[in-house]
Amino acid sequence: MKNLNTLIFLLFISLGCQSNNPDSTIKTISIDLTQEKSDINLTDLIKPDVDIIPLENYDQTGNPIYFRDIHKFRHYKNEFYMLDFIYGQRILVFNNNGEFQRAVGHLEEGPGGLLQAMDFDIINDTIKVLDVGRILNFEPNGNYISLDKMEGFMASKFIKFEIGYAFIGGGRDTDNLILANNEIRQESSFFPYHTRALNVLLINPMYYSPEGDAIYRRQLNDTLFQINDFERPSPYLYIDFKQKKSNINELLNSPNPEAAIVNAGTQYCEIHDFYETKEYQYLAFSVEGEAWVYLQSKKSEKSFLYKRNNITNDIMLDPYAFPVGVIGNKFVFKANPQNVLAGIESYQGTNNHFEKLKKLWANMEKEGNPVLFLVEFNF
Repeated sequence: MKNLNTLIFLLFISLGCQSNNPDSTIKTISIDLTQEKSDINLTDLIKPDVDIIPLENYDQTGNPIYFRDIHKFRHYKNEFYMLDFIYGQRILVFNNNGEFQRAVGHLEEGPGGLLQAMDFDIINDTIKVLDVGRILNFEPNGNYISLDKMEGFMASKFIKFEIGYAFIGGGRDTDNLILANNEIRQESSFFPYHTRALNVLLINPMYYSPEGDAIYRRQLNDTLFQINDFERPSPYLYIDFKQKKSNINELLNSPNPEAAIVNAGTQYCEIHDFYETKEYQYLAFSVEGEAWVYLQSKKSEKSFLYKRNNITNDIMLDPYAFPVGVIGNKFVFKANPQNVLAGIESYQGTNNHFEKLKKLWANMEKEGNPVLFLVEFNF
């Protein structure tokens, strides 16, 4: 059954989403690099009321809780749940003011002990943490509940859909997308791209759409897929990069696919991040070593395409700030406090937002935890 599913799916991709003429019924974002805009101020694209939340650097006893990146973000019952799987290695929970509340899981042996927390999700008041070959279950208050072992496969990311789980396979000989039932037994798998270059860990490779559907995306594949059952993911969104789009089938069929895929990252558009709310879509990608951003309003159908270096980020004052999640209609941007503080010192203008940011100066440390900016677009 697995082999048949895989064969059908590869045929589907070859004839449809990765061809030069994808199915016209698929929702499409068209990216024309010649339509680039420059000299844009972020303040011109968003609503003026921005929430600024520096995350605390110490717990209630004064111990440091430093982390650097946010590889997974969830907002649940007025709290921020975050994971930095490299430096944090456990789930850190902050309230809406950025005050540290608790950690979920610990690094010691014993019940609730984590070997390497890779991902998490929150399902029906249960925090499910993906560890090495298993899922640990916790209550929202951090109390350990139970452990579920994964049989026959390894994974690096996961998401829950209606009748089971979707996993990003771990290891070179594992299909990239693994679908398992609620007992975490594999039912099917897809995308057998067994190359080291295509096994790069993506940020946000699976997420919930604004309608609550499970969405999956794959490195150098310009089609996003919706997961409804174990039979076959269905196309959700096609991103047409026009003159700079890659063809995954040609890359995989080349004499040296590893080299072809690595080179494709410098020749063609490569998606890094994609986030969406009911009204807006945010797409970050790179081409020829430069970082680009595409913003689109589903309501007004207006869009902005720009190189990240050509926008004045007069909101976060960090030119490298990027989204890590969404809350309702707002995009949650993560900024480096060192860059924010440097921006405050050099900023020449004056407005209500800047005055609000300046008041938080004392709560930031250059080497401290990230600063969150909750932004709602308005164009």
